[in-house]
Amino acid sequence: MKLEFPQKKHKIAYEKLINEWGKIEDLSEISPWALFYWDNFEDFLETINLYKEKSPTSTNSTLFLLIENEEIIWWVDIRNNINHSNLKERWWHIWYWIAPKFRKKWYATKMLKLALVECKKLWLGKVLITCSINNIGSKKVIEKNWWIFERLTIDWTANRYWIDL
Repeated sequence: MKLEFPQKKHKIAYEKLINEWGKIEDLSEISPWALFYWDNFEDFLETINLYKEKSPTSTNSTLFLLIENEEIIWWVDIRNNINHSNLKERWWHIWYWIAPKFRKKWYATKMLKLALVECKKLWLGKVLITCSINNIGSKKVIEKNWWIFERLTIDWTANRYWIDL
């Protein structure tokens, strides 16, 4: 199991994931936009490369796929910084999502550990992660992995957690 930046070689696994996922959940109502927004894989690659190098949102981020046996389990998006007033309150360094058939398994714990290795490569000393107050599974994974609860977001919809690297 490893994190990989999306490449052309992931196209078949990506399309399989999207097709399977779309049979289970309405993808028009789901986040993250990065995986489902684009009509084709090439547009997806172009977009994530843009956000990695020169993001139009003012903070670069890198999306990684969690790969096991040539299958995409889920992905994690890591922001290089959150040094913007809106980002500091409403966003986070690490954002992840899991395909439905892999939920409620041990993948989240492993993926977060791998993501922290990538955060260290970005010289982040402290990392913020949030989860919806209704997402009990994500809350358990975060707290089990030694993240420290800070507070609720100002709109009271998410828990904020920090971890020192």
